[in-house]
Amino acid sequence: MKINSKTSFLLGFFLLNIIYWIGIQASHITDLPINLLFSYSTAVLAILGGVMGLLVSNHWGGKKSAVGKAILLVSLGTISWSLGNFIWSFYTFVLNQEMPYPSLADMGYTLAVPLWALGVFYLSKATGAKLSLRRKNGQILLIFLPLIAAAISYYFLFVVARNSSIESQGGVLKIFLDFFYPIGDWIILTMSFLLFGLSFKYLGGRFRVPVFITLLGFIFMFLADFSFSYTTTIGSYYNGNTSDLLFATALFVISFGVCSFDISDT
Repeated sequence: MKINSKTSFLLGFFLLNIIYWIGIQASHITDLPINLLFSYSTAVLAILGGVMGLLVSNHWGGKKSAVGKAILLVSLGTISWSLGNFIWSFYTFVLNQEMPYPSLADMGYTLAVPLWALGVFYLSKATGAKLSLRRKNGQILLIFLPLIAAAISYYFLFVVARNSSIESQGGVLKIFLDFFYPIGDWIILTMSFLLFGLSFKYLGGRFRVPVFITLLGFIFMFLADFSFSYTTTIGSYYNGNTSDLLFATALFVISFGVCSFDISDT
C-alpha cells in the first residue's frame, strides 16, 4: 500500500488534531472554547474524509461494483456522523447550550450505523469472504464470532459503560436510542470480525491492508462509543477528553482505509 495525496492530507490533519489534543490535556482545561473546537475539528476531519471517499468510490464505478458500493456507503456513513457532530458543535460552541438527548445530532449518528454496516457487507462481497463459508472453519467462525462480539459488546457497553442499567425515563425515542447505539456497535463489530476472519486467507495484493485498516477504524469506533458511554455515566465526560480523541482516531482510520483504495493517485 502506497501513501497517496488523500491519505497524506488526512494524516497531516489528524496529526495536527493530536497536537491540539495534547495541548488541551497539558493545560488541564475542560470547559473553555478550545475544548469545543476539538469536537468541531473532528467533524471537519470526518466530512473531508467522507467526501474524499466519495471521489474514490467513483474511480471504482460507484454503485456498479461491490468495492465501489462499499466505499460509497462507508463514506456516506462518515459524512452522516460528521453532520451529527457539526450539530453537536453548533449547540455547544455557538449557542453555548448543553446538548439535549435525543437531539438532531442523533439523526446523523444513527444514520451512520446502517450505512457503515452495509458498507462492511459489500466489502465482504468484494473480498471473497463467502468462499470461507464453504469450509468447516468458516462455518465455525460464522457461529462463534458473533457470539464473541456479543459478549464483548454486552460487557463493555452495558455492564461497564451503563452500570448494567438503562433508564426508562425520557420518552420512547430516548429508550430506542439507548438500545440502538449498543446494538449498532455490536452489529458492526460482528461484521468486522467476520470479514477479517473469513477473508484473511483469500484477500491479498495491494488492497489487503486498506481493508484491514478500515476494519480497524470500526474497532476504534467501538472503543470510542464505550469510552463516551462510560464517562457520561460516571459524569467525567468533557469536550476534548480521551473519548473525543478516540472518535477522531476512529474517523481518521476509517477515512484513511477508504482513501487507500484510490487507484487514480498511484
